[in-house]
Amino acid sequence: MWNGTESIAHKIASEIHAQSPDTVVKVFNIAKSDKNEVMTEVFKSKAIAVGSPTVGCSILSSVAGWLEFLKQLKFKNKRAAAFGCYGWSGESVKILQAKLKEAGFDVIDDNIRSQWNPEESDYAAVPELVKHLLG
Repeated sequence: MWNGTESIAHKIASEIHAQSPDTVVKVFNIAKSDKNEVMTEVFKSKAIAVGSPTVGCSILSSVAGWLEFLKQLKFKNKRAAAFGCYGWSGESVKILQAKLKEAGFDVIDDNIRSQWNPEESDYAAVPELVKHLLG
């Protein structure tokens, strides 16, 4: 919504590259990307991080629809993390974690949940999240 969630996504991608330089990292905006291309990349991956701002006490509709598609494929042996920004209520991260678990992912407890736009304290949590995501 205000590019905060996108900013966190890029920080996570940068940190993955820093901790595991040989890991191929791709960042997608699900509202603008081909959903089949994104799903192909999920098939090839060992882990994913999914973000959404909180919108109307939920997640973006584009992310919700993609997560339903993800659930249908019944993934196993893949890790996932959730992140997002919020203004008032902040439910998106919990919703993402639940949906990722329903889709068969091993969801790590670490998450980034930032009010409004991320600050240095939010970014400071990224290295630990990535460490656990990479397992």
